[in-house]
Amino acid sequence: MAVNLAPGEPPAPVAFGGRLRRLIRPTLWRSAARGLTAVLVVTALVVPLACLGWTMVAIFVAITVGLNVGLWAGRDSGLGTLAGALLIPIVGLVIALCLDVQIIGAGSGAIALNDIQRFPDAARFRFTDARVATEFTAITDKRKHIGTAASGTWRVAPVVPTNWTPAAPVPAWAVAVVTGYGPLDFRTPRNWQQSYRAGVRYVPTAFSPAQNAIERALERYHLRATPNAPLLYWVEEPPAVIADERTFLAWVVFGGVVTWLFFLIGEALLVPGAVADDVQRGPTRTPRPT
Repeated sequence: MAVNLAPGEPPAPVAFGGRLRRLIRPTLWRSAARGLTAVLVVTALVVPLACLGWTMVAIFVAITVGLNVGLWAGRDSGLGTLAGALLIPIVGLVIALCLDVQIIGAGSGAIALNDIQRFPDAARFRFTDARVATEFTAITDKRKHIGTAASGTWRVAPVVPTNWTPAAPVPAWAVAVVTGYGPLDFRTPRNWQQSYRAGVRYVPTAFSPAQNAIERALERYHLRATPNAPLLYWVEEPPAVIADERTFLAWVVFGGVVTWLFFLIGEALLVPGAVADDVQRGPTRTPRPT
């Protein structure tokens, strides 16, 4: 039954049962579906850009596209609009800034290290003759990168064949960062001491100064590098590392979707509506007799 409100009369409080009925409204489920779509759209656009090393483009897409689809996802309410405009770009930025392993691409199979240039798009490598020349390790210049000490000290070393000499060009680089996360972190230089012959492609980001360490290695040790020499994390099982990075990406997507659902449920239960569900503004029309 519709209830009329006099002009200026405040709406009656909504019972908790009425708030629960909001959870089954089509509006909430449409907002949930739009939020899921927004997270997937941002992920599908940012991940390929991040894997290609276009970090700044990925950040731009995460902000602009994420802002637009976030506003679209929360268009049913003012709070939803604000939450979507914040949450969806944050999901894209987390992916763009944290994804430093190429997770899209095939493997090279067992190859000689000097054939690495024949696989410019490979995400993982396995070599028949390779080692990390730790005697030519170089670290970043902290004076040029404020905040490097807080995030860890980046260092690089040449990945070379077993018969390599310093007069020959460096075909690839091993990248590591001192994080203190423990021996299971494949990004640390502890792996360089192992007899691995495999690696996953490292994706340079806008805030990881690995390139600066390469410049210092070339200058300090008077080395030459092959053009477009890839940067690698030195690991034992590349497929396992890539699978873990994909799992991390799935958790980011899952966290964004769950946060959006929790917001919608909280808004329905806690935020009082302007009018109760069974209240209508304006005069009630009397049906015309037939």
